Amino acid sequence: MKRILFTILLLMVSILSYAQDKTITICSYEWPPHHGTTMMNEGYTAQIIREIFETRGYRVNKMFLPWARAQSYAKEGKKCDAITEIYFNEPRLEFYWYGMPYTVHEVYLIGLKTNPENDYDSLRDLAQYIFGHNRAGSLSKEFDAADFLQKQETDGYKNGIEMLLNNRIYFFVSAKSVAFYEAGKLGGRDKIKTVDEPLQRQYVHMAFSKKNPDNLFRLQDYNEGLYMLLRSGRYKEIMREHRIE
Repeated sequence: MKRILFTILLLMVSILSYAQDKTITICSYEWPPHHGTTMMNEGYTAQIIREIFETRGYRVNKMFLPWARAQSYAKEGKKCDAITEIYFNEPRLEFYWYGMPYTVHEVYLIGLKTNPENDYDSLRDLAQYIFGHNRAGSLSKEFDAADFLQKQETDGYKNGIEMLLNNRIYFFVSAKSVAFYEAGKLGGRDKIKTVDEPLQRQYVHMAFSKKNPDNLFRLQDYNEGLYMLLRSGRYKEIMREHRIE
């Protein structure tokens, strides 16, 4: 009985402490045209997340980091409570509680228009080619598991498109919107194409570190806040403000 009362007391202290200091520190990274320091209000996804928390009384702190470091910090739960702009995959469930998705990306094989491939029956048909993909990224179950492919990690999306335009890789695996944005900045938007159907429609999440139990409260507030943003119509307003269809 004493042990139960002590557990309840600890929970009450945790709840009171959390309620008095509603802050959240977020790790993230540059991912234009969706998210980044050069975007209006840091991008539409950043604005969605900020409004979710600020309307629920939070103070939001944010760090832009390289992708691998952002994941590391979020897993440890010491320097940040959560990470944004992250795809779901099962191994990550060891480290994160996932919130509801706030947007979706279509992931394609991106190739040069000068290359003859426009479709394929199986990834095995393309095993002779080199595939570039962002370091530490998860693209689709099929691609992630295809250990028969020649895969080369890239140092970000810009680097991947540069490698593609310079024929250092044959395909770059990426969300279509990001690939075409980066190619446009490099003057190569009209040189690239998507190949066949999307590998996957990837839902984009906010994921909370399991190292801190208080993140369960933050997760609940996030899910409720996203629901209210959608229900009120504010979500659509944000998308229109950023000219996202």
